[in-house]
Amino acid sequence: MINNKKILSVYFFYLTLGCIFYLILQINDFPNKYTFTDWLINYEGGFVRRGLLGQIVFELSIFLNIQVKYIILFFQIIIYFIYFILFYQALIKIKINFFWLLLIFSPILFLYPLTELEALGRKDIFVISLFLIFSIINYKNLNSLVFSFIFIFSLSSFIHEITIFYIFHYFFVFFMKKMIFFNEKISGNYYLIFFLCIFLLLYLNLYLHNFVVIENIVNSYDLDDFTEFSGSFSHISPSIDSVFLKTIYNIDIFSVIRYGFLFLINTMPFILFIKIKDGYKKKYFNTLSIYFVITLLSVPLYLLILDWGRVIYINYNFFIIIVIFLFSLDLVDKDYLEKKLKILNKKTKIFIFTFICLLFSPKILVTDDLASLPLYRSITKTLKYLFL
Repeated sequence: MINNKKILSVYFFYLTLGCIFYLILQINDFPNKYTFTDWLINYEGGFVRRGLLGQIVFELSIFLNIQVKYIILFFQIIIYFIYFILFYQALIKIKINFFWLLLIFSPILFLYPLTELEALGRKDIFVISLFLIFSIINYKNLNSLVFSFIFIFSLSSFIHEITIFYIFHYFFVFFMKKMIFFNEKISGNYYLIFFLCIFLLLYLNLYLHNFVVIENIVNSYDLDDFTEFSGSFSHISPSIDSVFLKTIYNIDIFSVIRYGFLFLINTMPFILFIKIKDGYKKKYFNTLSIYFVITLLSVPLYLLILDWGRVIYINYNFFIIIVIFLFSLDLVDKDYLEKKLKILNKKTKIFIFTFICLLFSPKILVTDDLASLPLYRSITKTLKYLFL
């Protein structure tokens, strides 16, 4: 019998090496590739959303006298290494059965950046990793939980404003940890702190951001053919309503069907195999309510971002972190899970695994059709670069 944890180790080793390999390979596309222009956004022109990492990279480049692209590469490699290590450490504490294999090998989870290289190296990986860190920390008291929430959520928001759309995921983890570990009532002061934190982040990202001088950011770098219209810089100025209208214009019924189908088949194992323990299950806290709330909370991003492939990748990562979190709190009925899995014979498992994990994956844009055979394509693509 194949050891599932050995499969996990080999898979994560492949993912880590694959990401590092392609990150190094694509450095030749600096600064023209969209991914790199996003990393070049800094505070030299005033406060601008998602400018924190760019400012750190900019200052380190000057201080160490190293080209910006190599500083960016260093941060990209480090964060992917942390991302995979944290996920691996969280998963090996869990019994890896067929349910977990379906999640781990999902084409919209770990494998996605290797099948669609346009998603590799994006700041999204920081947003995902910081939420994962917040969910796995063992907090000693309510004060440390509150401080971590404020610090990690704010840090993630300064790296990428998309974090604000995941505020309810953070609140879910916060209140679950508070309920399980700390028998304390949340005082009004804490609610005031939360309100002020979120208000400040919205003020900075939605209002103060509008006064940034993009030319000053561009001029802070000595790069050829790099202008205020290069890559992600062209998306700094447009208002939310114009972005919304542009996205809506590109959405059609087939886009909704494609991505709805992908999300449904990849999250279906949660609905079919997971049940909250009877001692914790309540009217508004059960498998279906958790699933539908998380699904509904992901909708706004599809209305604001054309890169639906990235959106489904980020949303699914947050979804899996919530699932791991529920298991870590021992809220899941594992006997029910095992009983459900035993019903499936070997042929059925092979069919389900092939259908969910091996056949379909998203591309980048909402207008793109689905890609096929993601794992196969990622392996053959890597071998092609290595030996040809």
